[in-house]
Amino acid sequence: MKYTAFLGVRFEPEWFVMSASERDAFEAEHLFPILGKHAQFLEIRPFRASAFGTRHTNFFLVQFDDVDDYSGLIESLSESPLMSRRYVTITDNHIGIEEKYYADPDA
Repeated sequence: MKYTAFLGVRFEPEWFVMSASERDAFEAEHLFPILGKHAQFLEIRPFRASAFGTRHTNFFLVQFDDVDDYSGLIESLSESPLMSRRYVTITDNHIGIEEKYYADPDA
């Protein structure tokens, strides 16, 4: 069974105080290793939302087969400096299962 999560996040002002090169280095050290660790279990699609006036600056659609794998990602992010230093706040976290009736007219 394939699940999809909507993970809305807001990058806080503290994030934008850093220069672009500092943010790149921070992501390389703290974020990309987490994403790499979970990449074999999750398909993550990033989206930028800030230009549209929402409460999220970004959101991610994450597909996975096992809810525990997704929970592991959220736990890893929560324990990382990205969130513990309050650079990012999770604004929404919704998990759903694709509705086959609407997705497949032959079902």
